[in-house]
Amino acid sequence: MRPAHQLAALALLNAFLLGNARPGAAAEGASTAPRFAVPILCTDNQHAAHTKSHGTAVIVDASGVILTAAHVILEAQLDCTLTVLAPNDEWSRASKFYGFTVQQCSADQLLDIAICRITPLDRLKDWSFLRPANLRTQGWMAGASATITGFTGWGWFPTVLRGQLLPPQLYHTQEGCYCDLAVNVETHAGMSGSPIVDESGEVIGVVTLAGTGKFRGVSFGTSMANAVAFLRKHGWNSPRAR
Repeated sequence: MRPAHQLAALALLNAFLLGNARPGAAAEGASTAPRFAVPILCTDNQHAAHTKSHGTAVIVDASGVILTAAHVILEAQLDCTLTVLAPNDEWSRASKFYGFTVQQCSADQLLDIAICRITPLDRLKDWSFLRPANLRTQGWMAGASATITGFTGWGWFPTVLRGQLLPPQLYHTQEGCYCDLAVNVETHAGMSGSPIVDESGEVIGVVTLAGTGKFRGVSFGTSMANAVAFLRKHGWNSPRAR
C-alpha cells in the first residue's frame, strides 16, 4: 500500500493532467527534444489546484536519478510537492505521461546543481519510460552548435533553443554565478536545469542562470566535468559518462 503523501501527489498530478489537454500540435521544438529532458512540476502545498512547470531535469540513470539546478529544488522545498513527468514515447509522439515523485536530493549551491532520486507515483513498471542521457565531460569548441531543451509556463511540452557555445572559462555575474559553460541564447523561466546538448547528442552541461544586463542573451551553466564529479561524490557511477 502506498503512503498517503504519494497517493495525494498522484491525485494532484492526475488533476493537473486532466486540466491540461494535449494541444493539437506539439509545442515548438518538441520534434527534436530528447526524452532525457523532463519537466519538474510544482504543486502548491497550500492550493492543491495550482500546479505548474517549475524547472527542468536531466535523467542521468534509468534507476531513477536526475540532475537539475540546485535552486529549482531549494526554492520549492517548503512550498511545493515536486514531481517529474516522463513521456511514453518521443516528445513529438507522446500521448501519455508518467509521474515520479522527487526525493532524496543533495545540492551543491556553489555550482547550483542538485542530484535527486525519483520513484514512480503509480506503477513500478513506469521505470521503463525513463531514458537516461549520455554525458560528456570532455571540453568543447567555442562556436560549436548546442541545443537547450526545457519546459516553461503551465504546459509540459518542451521548448528547444539553439545557439553557439562560448569559449570555456569561469564566468562571474552579479547574481553570483560560478559557471564554466555559456551559450549565446536566452533561456526563460522554467528552463533552469535544462540539458545543454552538443552536436553529437551528448549532454555537456545544465543551465543554471539566464544572463541579465550586459550578459542578456547568454545562458550560463555548469559543465558535466564538474557535475559528474558531484554525482560520483554522491554515489552515482555510470559508464554513460565519458
